[in-house]
Amino acid sequence: AQASKTQRSSCALWTRPPHFSFSCSNLLLADMSCKTVVLFALAISGATALSAGRGFLAQNAEMQPDRVAKTLMRVEQEWRSQAIAFSECSAGEDCSGAAAAFQKSCSTVVSAVVQASSGDRDNVVEYMHDVCTEIAEKDWRHGRCTDMGTLIAATMKQDAYENREKFDTAGLCTKFWARVSKEEAARVEQEQKAQAEADTEAAKADEAARAAETKRQAEEEAKAAEASKKAEEAAKVADAAAVKATAEEEAAKALEEKEAKQAQEKNSKKDAEAKEEVEVKDAEAKEEVEVKDAVEASNATLVLAANSTNATVVFAANSTNATVPAPAVKPAVVAMPAVVAKSTVVAVMANKTA
Repeated sequence: AQASKTQRSSCALWTRPPHFSFSCSNLLLADMSCKTVVLFALAISGATALSAGRGFLAQNAEMQPDRVAKTLMRVEQEWRSQAIAFSECSAGEDCSGAAAAFQKSCSTVVSAVVQASSGDRDNVVEYMHDVCTEIAEKDWRHGRCTDMGTLIAATMKQDAYENREKFDTAGLCTKFWARVSKEEAARVEQEQKAQAEADTEAAKADEAARAAETKRQAEEEAKAAEASKKAEEAAKVADAAAVKATAEEEAAKALEEKEAKQAQEKNSKKDAEAKEEVEVKDAEAKEEVEVKDAVEASNATLVLAANSTNATVVFAANSTNATVPAPAVKPAVVAMPAVVAKSTVVAVMANKTA
């Protein structure tokens, strides 16, 4: 009910216990929620008997380390944001806002822890150990929680009253801010450096990729040009081969036609010679037949003439010697020499022609 009343009053003055009070309305928390700090203070300040030991923690739900740890994690996240804003503040600007907000919220948290413990240092050490243990060790906020608990314990004295009344919350928060801001600045610088290196490597990788792509394209273009050149050369060779083949084909065809023509002329000549030879042979055969016929005709004429002469002689003899029989005379056939016969035939043929 008191927490609800506090929230409704916009972080107005809230007092529990009587020796502890704070005003959220005057905290310059920047991006940090006032509600977060209030809840943390409520959880811590609810233990007026924190010195009774851990048995009290088990009975008070608001004081359970796991719930306080969750609230503290949100506070530490806001502290980181303030430290980052401070580290990124440019020269010449008013950079005091983040530090002031951290100082106020840190003082509220530390005061809540110290006052709720009634200034007992051992209880603070034990309780902060339990709270920080609830945060995973791999979480950066675990280390920040441990650092804060260690710093609080180192600042507290053995005298509980002096811790309650004279605890230097402002000095502790100033030291803690110096550590947090330095660590966050170093972390941011490291992250920026890592990011710059990553960007550089990415740029190098991009440049290498572009160079590789350019090289690949150049190689492909060179290969394409070489292939085109080879194709052109091959086309030229093919064209030359085609021209040569055409020329050879035409030359072979011309030679074939020439040879065919020569063969035809040779055959025609042979045919003419054969025809002439046949004609000569036919003429000679005809001439031989005509000579033979003429010789036979001439021989017949000679026989007839001889027979006629012999008859005349016999007749004359018979007339003279009628009492003396004349010896029988056989008809004589005078064979004429071939030359004479041929001459006679020629003469006869000439006479026939005339």
